[in-house]
Amino acid sequence: MGWNGFWTRTGMNTLLRMKHWQIFLLVVGTAIILQMIQNIWYFSAGDAYPLPPQNILGLVLVVPLLIYFAWIAAVGLRFSRSTLSPSMKIGRFRTSLWISCISHILLLVYFWYYPRYLAQAGEEEVVPVSVITILVFVALLTLFYCLSFLAKAVVQAERSNKIVSAEYFSEFIMALMFPIGIWFLQPRINRLEKEAAV
Repeated sequence: MGWNGFWTRTGMNTLLRMKHWQIFLLVVGTAIILQMIQNIWYFSAGDAYPLPPQNILGLVLVVPLLIYFAWIAAVGLRFSRSTLSPSMKIGRFRTSLWISCISHILLLVYFWYYPRYLAQAGEEEVVPVSVITILVFVALLTLFYCLSFLAKAVVQAERSNKIVSAEYFSEFIMALMFPIGIWFLQPRINRLEKEAAV
């Protein structure tokens, strides 16, 4: 199944048309609520706090993570091929997006589930630190590339011409600082989407 078969135009358009506060609540709000529930559960249970596989609440954090990467995919793919700006090659972006998403999910599972599994089983660490370090490096490097691509696509669509990296650096920082930057980026994305639809 190709990328377009997996990520439908309807899903992409939905994320592009959502308001900044809606995206914020889906990604950041969901994570905060889940963490609050987890903390309440932990402090109320005390020594009876369940270990895996009973305690899987933290793994639900995969949901906002997937929404975040879906938003990156929607913006990057939409405006890299927009009629408002010069087209951009998306092969490296697609590959980086998949690698980054999978790496982040693996890291989430590792840091959330694995220590509790070891505590329950009474076993010692078997995954080398070097492997985790490499995974973190790959996850961040590919994420930075995807956010840079997203920022460039948005600015090129606004200016309708090719740009250099210095011209979209502030948008990259906004995308990197997602909980704050989404309040500034999404209204611009909404406006571009409306212009492209006319």
